[in-house]
Amino acid sequence: MTGVDLSPLSLWIIIAFVAVAWVAVSLSALWRAGRMTDRAHSLQELAGFLDTMIRSDRRHPVWLWPDGRLQADAGTLALLGVSGKALNLDDLAENGTVIPSRVVGELKRDLNANKEISSPYVVYQGKDHPRLIIDVQTLPSTGSRWPTSVLWIEEARDRPTRGHRQGVRALELRLKDMTRAFNNLPFPVWVRGPDFALVEVNYAYVEAVDGENVFDVVERGVELFDKGSLSSARKARETGQRVRERRFGVIDGQRRAFSVINMPFDDDGNIMGIAVDVTGEEEALSELSRVLESQSETLNRLRSPVAIFGPGQTLRFYNSAFARLSHLSEDLLASEIRHSELLDAMREHRRLPEQVDFPQWKKNVLRHYTSLLEPFEEMWHLPDGTAHRVVTQPHPLGGLLILFEDVTDKLALERSYNTLIAVQQETLDNMRESIAVFGTDARLQLSNPAFQEMWQLGDEQLEGKPHLSALIETLKVDEARGNLEDDHDFGTALAGWVSERVHRSGRWYRADGLVVDYALVPLPDGGVMLTQSDVTDSFKVEQALRERSSALEAADRLKSEFITNMSYELRTPLNSIIGFAEMLDQKMFGDLNDQQADYVKNILSASDDLKILIADVLDLAVLDAGEAKLELEDTDVADALQEASTLAADIARKIDITLNLDGCEAVGVIEADRRRLKQIFYNMVSSMLNFARYGGELSLKLEAGDDTVTAAIYNLDSGLTPRERDRLVATVAMGASPGGRRATGLDLALVRSIVGLHHGSIQLEPHGDEGLALSCTLPRKQPAP
Repeated sequence: MTGVDLSPLSLWIIIAFVAVAWVAVSLSALWRAGRMTDRAHSLQELAGFLDTMIRSDRRHPVWLWPDGRLQADAGTLALLGVSGKALNLDDLAENGTVIPSRVVGELKRDLNANKEISSPYVVYQGKDHPRLIIDVQTLPSTGSRWPTSVLWIEEARDRPTRGHRQGVRALELRLKDMTRAFNNLPFPVWVRGPDFALVEVNYAYVEAVDGENVFDVVERGVELFDKGSLSSARKARETGQRVRERRFGVIDGQRRAFSVINMPFDDDGNIMGIAVDVTGEEEALSELSRVLESQSETLNRLRSPVAIFGPGQTLRFYNSAFARLSHLSEDLLASEIRHSELLDAMREHRRLPEQVDFPQWKKNVLRHYTSLLEPFEEMWHLPDGTAHRVVTQPHPLGGLLILFEDVTDKLALERSYNTLIAVQQETLDNMRESIAVFGTDARLQLSNPAFQEMWQLGDEQLEGKPHLSALIETLKVDEARGNLEDDHDFGTALAGWVSERVHRSGRWYRADGLVVDYALVPLPDGGVMLTQSDVTDSFKVEQALRERSSALEAADRLKSEFITNMSYELRTPLNSIIGFAEMLDQKMFGDLNDQQADYVKNILSASDDLKILIADVLDLAVLDAGEAKLELEDTDVADALQEASTLAADIARKIDITLNLDGCEAVGVIEADRRRLKQIFYNMVSSMLNFARYGGELSLKLEAGDDTVTAAIYNLDSGLTPRERDRLVATVAMGASPGGRRATGLDLALVRSIVGLHHGSIQLEPHGDEGLALSCTLPRKQPAP
C-alpha cells in the first residue's frame, strides 16, 4: 500500500467528523432507550391498574393454561383450602381441599371439550360456612404463553350479614333459593303490582286456581277470590299496615274458608297477599257457637248469678240474675266490657265488697286469668248487707267462669252471734284491766289474759270453770301493809262479797309489791264482775312526788337560811380580818419586818379573794332562788366590756396575760342591767384566764346583729390537750361549771344564770388547734313580761 501523506489539518477534520458521527449515534440510541423506558412504565401502570380492578372485584380469579397449568394468589388458594402451592387442576382436588374431585373432573372434561358452560358449579361447605360459586370464563386464545380461561371463585352466604355485599352469581343463587322456598309454601301467596295486577304467584296459588304454570296464571291474571278482595289490597297500601279479612273460595270443587292477609311489600306500591285455609276452624267455631247458645239458654234460667269472661278478659256471657246483682244496664253488659272496667263500674254502684286497697284487690282478681288452676272460693259482703259466696274457676275455652250464691239469710244469724261474741272477747282480751266474771255458783265464767297474768294462774288452773275458793288460795296479800289500809281480809272476804252481789271497791297490796285497785259490780244475770287495775307505777310515782316535794321544801328553807346566815356568819368575821390586816399593813401599831409585811399582804389578798367568792356564792344563791331583779336600761355594750376588762386587768397582769381589745368596736346599746352586764363580761374574762398559758393573750371581740349582740373571748393557746379540751366543752355544754387555776367554778355558773335572766345564751367551743372561744349572745330588746 502506498502511504498517503495527510496534513495535520486534514487529520483533525477527520477526527472531528468521526466524533460528531459517534455523538449522533449515541444520542439516537439514548432517545430510543427513553421511548422504550416510557413504554415499559406505561405497561407496568396498565398491569397495576388491571390487577387493582381484579382485586377490587368480590370474585377471586384462578388462571388456567391450555396444558392444565394454573396460577392463583395465596388468598384464593386459602379460600379453596389449599395450604401450599397448586400447579394444576388436580392439586385443587387433593385431601383437605374444599373442591370435591367430582367438580374438578367435570371442569377438566368441559374445558378439554371446549364446551360452553352455561351454569356455575356450587360447592357446599357445611353449616355456618358460605357456599362457593365457581364460574368458568373462556379467554381469547393468543398462544400457549397466555391463559385460555379463568375460574372465578365467589362466596355466597345463606344468611346475609351486615356490611357484606354479594356478587351477581351469589345473588342469583340466593334468588333461586328464595324462589324455591316461596314455591314450597303450602298456602297460596301472590304479589300485586302498583296497578293491583298479579306479578308473581307460587305453585300453591297455581294449583288452587287450576292453572298450568306460573307464567300462565300471571299472564291471564287468574284471581283466587272475587274482585272484592282488591279492596283489602288498596287499604293495605293506603294505611301501610297489614289488613286481615276472611274470604271464601272454591278449591277442588269445595267451598273453603280462608284467612287472607294483605301487606305492603315495598315502597313501589307492590302488595303481597297470603291465604291460609281455616275451613276446619270455621266448622269448629260453628259447632262451638251452637253449644254455647244452648249453654247460655240453660244458665240464663238459673236464679244464681253467672258471668263468663273470655281469654281477652271481656264479658262474654251473663244471665239476668247477674244483671240484677251488678245493678248495671243491659247496654253496658252487652258491650263486651272488660273485667277491670266491670269491677270499676260495680264499685261505683257499691256492688263490691269495701276494700282498703281496691287497686291491689282488683289486681289479685285479674291475676286469676294467668295463675288460677283450681276453683277459688271467697265471700263477698256488699255494702247493702247482702252476702254472696263467689266461686271463680277456669273456663274450658279460656277465661274465667264466676258463680255467685246469695247466702245472706243463712249467714245473718250466724254473723250477728259471731260478731257479738267476737266483740265481747276482743274487748276483754285487749283491756289492760283484769276482768273476771263469776256466776251465781261462784265459778269463773269468763276472764281475760290480764286476769290470768295478775293472779299468776296457769292454763290448767282456768280449765273447767274453777271455783272462786280454789283461785283465792293462790293469792298472796301483803298482810303488814294490808293492816295499815284495813283491807287485809281481801282474800278471805272476796267469796262473801261475791255472794252478797253488792258494789264494792278498794285497794289491796300483794306480797310481790304490786298495788291493785279492785271493784265488784253485780251483773243482770246474777253474776258478779271483778275488775282490777295495776296501779303500782302511779302509786310509786305518787310516793316519789310526795318525797320530792318534801325535799324541795326543805331545800328551799335551807337555801333561805343559808342566804341569811352568809351575810352575818361569813362577812362579819371576814370584815374583822380585813380591818385588822389593814391596820397592820398601815403600821398603826409599829413597824413590821419584811417577812411580816409579806404575810399581811397575803392575808389582804386572800381576804379579797374570799370576799369575791362569798359575793359570787351569794349572787348565785339569789339567782337560783329567783329573787334577783334586773334594773333594765339602755346600756352601751362596748363601754361595759371596756370597764369589765379594766377590772380584770389586774388579774391578767398577775399571770402575765395580755387582753387585746382591738375587736371591740361600738355595736350600739341593748336593753340590760348595766351592773349585771359588767359582771357577765368580768366573769367571762376571769373564766378564760383560768385556761390561758402564762405570757399568753386573750382577744375580745364584739359582733352586732339586727336583733342580737355577741361578745366573744378567744384564746389561741389554752394549754389543754385535745382530749381535755373536748371534755371541758362537753362539761360546759351540759351546764356544769369546771374549775381552773382559781378553782372557784362559779364564774360560768354566774354568767349562765345572769345571761338566762337576760334571755340570752353562752357557748364554749374549740378555737383553732389548741384554743378556746367563749361567746355570749344577748338580745337588743328584752321580751315583754
